[in-house]
This record gives sequence, structure tokens and C-alpha cells, in this order.
Amino acid sequence: MIRGENLTAIIPVRGGSKGIPRKNLLPVAGFSLLERAIRFAKASPRIDRTIVSTDDAEMHEIAKCYGVNSPTLRPGHLATDSATTAAVAEHVLAECGITGGCILILQATSPFRTRADLEELCASYEKSGAEAIVSVTAIDEPRPEKMKRIVGGRVVPYMGESHEGPRQFLPQPYKLNGAFYLISLQAFRRENRFLPPNTIPFEMPEERSHNLDSMTDWKVMEAMIAAGHWGLEEN
Repeated sequence: MIRGENLTAIIPVRGGSKGIPRKNLLPVAGFSLLERAIRFAKASPRIDRTIVSTDDAEMHEIAKCYGVNSPTLRPGHLATDSATTAAVAEHVLAECGITGGCILILQATSPFRTRADLEELCASYEKSGAEAIVSVTAIDEPRPEKMKRIVGGRVVPYMGESHEGPRQFLPQPYKLNGAFYLISLQAFRRENRFLPPNTIPFEMPEERSHNLDSMTDWKVMEAMIAAGHWGLEEN
């Protein structure tokens, strides 16, 4: 529970991933990405209910074996490249009759998050009074102020103003790392998105922020695990 209310974890996975075909079923140290996300959620005392949303029959059966399947397969129009996670969450909430509490999006492609990360995220959310919290990680390079674009065949500053000095004098940029999106259901209903205006950050280190979208991401992950630089928490 969180703030005295139920916390529902939604794991959105689909069968048509293109960067890494069938990636959510690929094994990482003995368990598929989908299984890792499910086991992570079920091992957390914070999470009251876990629901897997998928259009894929094989993934649906895996979720059913763990007792976390949604009642039906996700409709095809919510399993396209253009379908938003917010729309998927709306479908889950309606199908499962969830009307209160908070929701937590757990992407299967973020296998390095830990239960300690989740506990710290929840504690920060409870203390803040904010409506939402999202996990981020710092970016060293490229700095947005130093990026370029091409206009009329000429290289120009991407942000409209050139910053050629040392990066140490620039504001620290961050990116969403995909590990956690937590929001009150009330705020989600109002905003229909996971980052309302008063969303607070939860910073995570690079080694627990790797998100698997491409084969390059997968190869980097395998190399870093093999070298002992990144570890996987067993649930």
C-alpha cells in the first residue's frame, strides 16, 4: 500500500516488438524479461495487485501461471507502435474495475531496478505530497545545449543558442529511465498521462537504468553482466 491506499502495478507487454523481436520472452539469467517484472512486483510488499496487459497469447499464459493475467488479451488497436501506455492503462483499469488508489507502471525492459529502489521511490512519494513520481537518470553526454541540427544545409544549435564552453558550466540534464512511473489514480484520470505538472523525480544510477529497446542495448547488457559491472536482483 501507499498513503493508506492500494497500489496496483501494471506490466504492459506486447508481442510485436521490433527493435528486439519477442524481447519480453527472452531469458536473462534464467528468467524472461516478463517473468522478471512479474516476480519483482510479487516480491514487493508495497504492491497490492499486479496485472499484465498483453496482446500475446504466450505472454498471457505466462501471466496466468503467476496469477497476474488480465481477464482478456489486449485489443489490437492498443498493441500498435502508436498506442500509448496511458491508453493501455485506461483499458486495464476499466477491465479490472480499479477505481482508486495509485498505479505503478513497470516496464519489463528495465530488469536492473531493485526492491530497494521501489521502496525508496514510494517513501519519497509519500513524503512529498506530489501526485506523481517518475524514475530518471543523469545524462553525461550529449548535453542538449551542445547538440546541433541541420537547417538549410547548415549546422545550427539545436536549442537555438550556441553553448561551446565546458559542460561543467551547463545544467545537469536527466532522462526518464523507464523503471518506474507512479501516479495517483485521481491525477491520472484528470491528466490522462503519467507526468502531471507537479511530478517529482526519483534519481537512479546508470547501472540500474539500462532500458532494452534495441539489439545494441541487449548486447551492452550481456557484456556488462558478463564483466560483473551490472547485477540482477533475484526475486
